Amino acid sequence: MTKRFTILAAAASLMLLCGAARAQQQGQDQNPPPAQDQGQQQTPDQSAPKAQGPIPAYHSPLAGAVDNEDEETTTEIKPDEHALTGAQPLGLGSANAHSYWQPHANLFVTADSNPGVATGGSSWGTWISFSGGVDVHKVSENNELEVSYLGGGMFSNTSEAGNGAVQSLEFLEKRTFHRWALTLIDGLAYLPESGAGFNGLGVPLPGGGGLGGGTLSPGQSLLVGRGQNLSNQFDAEADVFVTGRTSLTFVGGYSSLNYFDSDLLNYGSALARVGYNYLIDRKNTIGVDYEFGETNFSNFHQKLVDHEFQVAYGRRVTGRLAFQIAAGPEIATFTLPITPGSGVGSAGPTTSVYWSLNTNLQYQMRRNFFGLSYVHSVAGGSGVLAGAEEDLVSGSVTRQMTRQFSSGITGGYARDHGLAVLNPTPTGTQTFDYWYGGGNLTYPLGRTMAVTLSYQLQYQTSGTPFCVGGGACATDFWRNMISVGLDWRDRPRRF
Repeated sequence: MTKRFTILAAAASLMLLCGAARAQQQGQDQNPPPAQDQGQQQTPDQSAPKAQGPIPAYHSPLAGAVDNEDEETTTEIKPDEHALTGAQPLGLGSANAHSYWQPHANLFVTADSNPGVATGGSSWGTWISFSGGVDVHKVSENNELEVSYLGGGMFSNTSEAGNGAVQSLEFLEKRTFHRWALTLIDGLAYLPESGAGFNGLGVPLPGGGGLGGGTLSPGQSLLVGRGQNLSNQFDAEADVFVTGRTSLTFVGGYSSLNYFDSDLLNYGSALARVGYNYLIDRKNTIGVDYEFGETNFSNFHQKLVDHEFQVAYGRRVTGRLAFQIAAGPEIATFTLPITPGSGVGSAGPTTSVYWSLNTNLQYQMRRNFFGLSYVHSVAGGSGVLAGAEEDLVSGSVTRQMTRQFSSGITGGYARDHGLAVLNPTPTGTQTFDYWYGGGNLTYPLGRTMAVTLSYQLQYQTSGTPFCVGGGACATDFWRNMISVGLDWRDRPRRF
């Protein structure tokens, strides 16, 4: 009865939003709104599959500023100022020149071929999901603040998939002084399943999945069973401008990943990074950095320590292109054997040398956006492996339909190979391969309302059977999701 009442309440709220949207359109605002800020791309061990539901609708920060046919005025584009060796990836720039706040809400119905995220078999079920939130962007002479909050719920008609709650908060503040700048970033997500499996369920996380983004977030690159989990990442970055061409970057952060409804591996990671950046000209930058990281697993006595050295190159063409690549050796130390519940391994610590690489490309041409990224690194294992050598690939092609809504296709691949162990066990020696792909089509019903239809396929396989989520053990897993829903995003309101 409570479930029916909640669903009816959500539907009624959406009808009121539709009416408000129509009324607003009848008295359209004559001032062009500021464009939305761009969410960041997926990152190492955060999972390339962490797209937004149903399929991420890319909201370009330059919508309305570059080749926007439906607006008579344009906005000057502010060049990207992210440090090449910093916590955030390079971007195309920003057209946000004013402070504003923007409410949004959506209601989606999803047909899910495996709603319990249980390995083996397939049983179609239905999700009804709704969410609402607000984005705030405040700009002053030497300060920039971004806050995005989203809250919602998911309800299933099958007994094998319980209901779930969604809470997400993204925070970024940057203060610029005469010779240095300080940036604070925090991202928190409380989800009913792994971020890798949260695709296609119609509850878009704020900020495109992370205002902070970067290479420092907790990892969820594998499909696991349903159950509430909490991930959080905090980073503090200080950039010291030594000369007009050179700068030093210092980053410190801590991330954590905790599963509340399963016996997966919880862990916390601390890191420190120092980098040097040199501006060759206004488009090209080179840099070097060193990063120290330490990951501790709470379920058993295991610690993973790694040292990473990278040489980096970046190229930025404001409003058109952002490209960066960094590569170098990564030295990891851990205890053998890596076996949950066995305590400290009898063979003691061992050290292995790996290679690391991360590259990211963003390109915008009129209303079309292209994104591609690749990462190879040592990662936390997503709660399934006690440390892993990981490859992440993701790509997207997006068409900006209006300032608020877009359509596109996306796809990605993740490979997690468990770190070597002295006494092989099913947990320690597994290799997981995960593919995903799909697309969404958005039909605007005005400037603030749109209908979205999407499809997504998820497939995961392993060399040995994996048993997560309480389902039957299997070596492969398939999932199809078809979603349709209403998305309301009000025009930005200046303050």
